[in-house]
Amino acid sequence: MSRTVAPQAMLAAAAGITLISAGVIIASSLYRGSNLVFFFFNACFFALVALALPRPRLYVYTFAVAFLVLGFWLKVMFHALAAPGFVEPVGDFSNTSAEWDSALLVAACGALGVTASRLAHLWWFRSAIESDRIQAKGPPRWFVRWEKSIWLLTIFLIIVINAANLQFAFYQIGVRPKLLLPLRGHVLLAWLVNIGLALWVAALVWWHYQARGTLGRGLLVPIVESFLSSTSAFSRINFLLHALPYAFAIADRRRQLLIAINRRWLYLLLAASLVLFMVAAVTVFSLRVYHYYGYATDLPGNEPLAGHIQRTISKQVPLLFIHRWVGLEGVLAVGAAERSPKRLVEVLVESPKISTESIFQRTAKTAYISENPEQFVFLANAGPVAILWFSGSLVIVFLGMAAVAVVMFATEKAACHWTGNPFLLALSGAALSNTIIQTTFSYLTLIFLLQLWLALAFLGALQRLKL
Repeated sequence: MSRTVAPQAMLAAAAGITLISAGVIIASSLYRGSNLVFFFFNACFFALVALALPRPRLYVYTFAVAFLVLGFWLKVMFHALAAPGFVEPVGDFSNTSAEWDSALLVAACGALGVTASRLAHLWWFRSAIESDRIQAKGPPRWFVRWEKSIWLLTIFLIIVINAANLQFAFYQIGVRPKLLLPLRGHVLLAWLVNIGLALWVAALVWWHYQARGTLGRGLLVPIVESFLSSTSAFSRINFLLHALPYAFAIADRRRQLLIAINRRWLYLLLAASLVLFMVAAVTVFSLRVYHYYGYATDLPGNEPLAGHIQRTISKQVPLLFIHRWVGLEGVLAVGAAERSPKRLVEVLVESPKISTESIFQRTAKTAYISENPEQFVFLANAGPVAILWFSGSLVIVFLGMAAVAVVMFATEKAACHWTGNPFLLALSGAALSNTIIQTTFSYLTLIFLLQLWLALAFLGALQRLKL
């Protein structure tokens, strides 16, 4: 089997590299700025991607690379080849060659910062041949004893909390909370919908595998949780962030984990994931239209709800593959605005409460601000590279992204030490990288990071709890 798979994989890789290289060459002939800058930009991102392969690997690095490539490299190629214009706001960007060159240099410096931290990580663990191996820790005794009851209670809480979120909007994209609970209980519920329940399920799936040696049925729960979280939060990406990390973890440790999944269960899980993702995407589109437009009472031109949903889906689905990702537009907007180290400090200390009046929103000239700010809030996302570019210094962009990468790497290493759970590592890595890459208010990102650290430490302590 290995003799046939390896050549096929090599041929596929060669074909992919050839196609990408041809695309870069064609794009370089159409790019309106300096070809030297363009190829430097590509070289930096190719290095960024290549460093995801060597061991010891990091899930958080892999996901961060994916988001950076989608947010910068793919968009630059797309705009060079097709010049389609922008969906996200770009402020006073005037589409000159100098502005494009500046944006590509900034993006390249950000990529180099992450690359430098990854190189340092590889060097630091160069002698630890088995450093990426998950240490075998047995499941907690209390889990083995009460496993069935724990699973039933977990499933019940997933359904109830997401149903409550659908009604009260503790965590919904673009919607302000409709119910504020005592002792900030709504914040806890928002965290559970966003990532908390998914982390708990990842812990249970791993403990179940350790106790039973099987994975098939256990993986149905995270797929269902991904669907419910995605729909109740009005977030299509939530499904991918909650479900896809399992595929990464299993693929990375396929010799260990694939044998724990019956082939019939594997096909069932793949089919369920695909179907539920498509259903979630359509449901999220429908819920957004239904809620954002005043429960279908204020649709443009008195258009029927079903017709408006269909038109929205047909218009936005093609845009999701390119324009949904955060990165390039923020850098272009900041590049056309006032920049200085003082400006960077002002952006970093801004409170999210000022919302649409923040420096970045005014810089980007966000046009889709809600007409009903007490109920809805629609903002443009900046991304860490754009925020650092407020300094006006490429060195600060480089050092800042290197520091951000170090924090991400340290978080995964700590999680590995605390839990030894590959599903938890992949899931937390995806969530952390997504949150950081979409950073608009540094305060909110720091809060998420602290919450993640507490959650991982809590799960690690539970795993060691002896009852």
